[in-house]
Amino acid sequence: MQAIQQKLRSEYDGEFVLTRTTIRDSLKDQHREWVENPIVNQHISGRAAVLGSDTDHMELFDYKHLLRHRGGLLGSKRLQTYGCNKVWKVMPVQFYVSTNQEDLAEIQETEYYQDNIVYTSTGTVLKNPQQFYLVPHSPFVSDLALAVYLAAFDSHQEIFLLGYNKDVNVNDANWIGDVSKVIGTYAQTKFWLVGIEPNIPDAWKNFKNAEYMDYRYFISYCDI
Repeated sequence: MQAIQQKLRSEYDGEFVLTRTTIRDSLKDQHREWVENPIVNQHISGRAAVLGSDTDHMELFDYKHLLRHRGGLLGSKRLQTYGCNKVWKVMPVQFYVSTNQEDLAEIQETEYYQDNIVYTSTGTVLKNPQQFYLVPHSPFVSDLALAVYLAAFDSHQEIFLLGYNKDVNVNDANWIGDVSKVIGTYAQTKFWLVGIEPNIPDAWKNFKNAEYMDYRYFISYCDI
């Protein structure tokens, strides 16, 4: 696992991952395997919606509207979708990330991975090479932050965070700080904090490249 660094997919060919460590006569022998970058992500608008939870779904905004989203003239405002925290049960997203083994087992059982890209940890990818994809550079942060990181890594210039609020139910006390690390690292990327303003974590509002947006303006701004 590595700390977050500002890296982009356009510069990423793949990476070596540690697959085995043995110690003989007090000498450590490590075996590494090259994992190529299997994804070429081409997008027009440079915009992505990241769904962090289902807390806003239906009551504030039906996420399924994004399935029918065309993004205006020639798709100039079209959003690519990323997600985590079991939002795939609400709406299939183009890029999903999870390191939760229970979640991944259900994804395998339902074969969700067949039509959607699912990112996870190195060990799980190596055990299931035809099902899951490696999170590039494997930053040591929560799934909620990994989903935001992947959107930034894919060179999106505007990233809309939906369901990222104080009501998120997740067993990780560090997730707000982890998302802060991503926002701070990708300082040239604009992060839109979509929802009800008092419910947005205060820590993110201090970044110059992060700004609050309500759902009404989000719908208009992205031509949904």
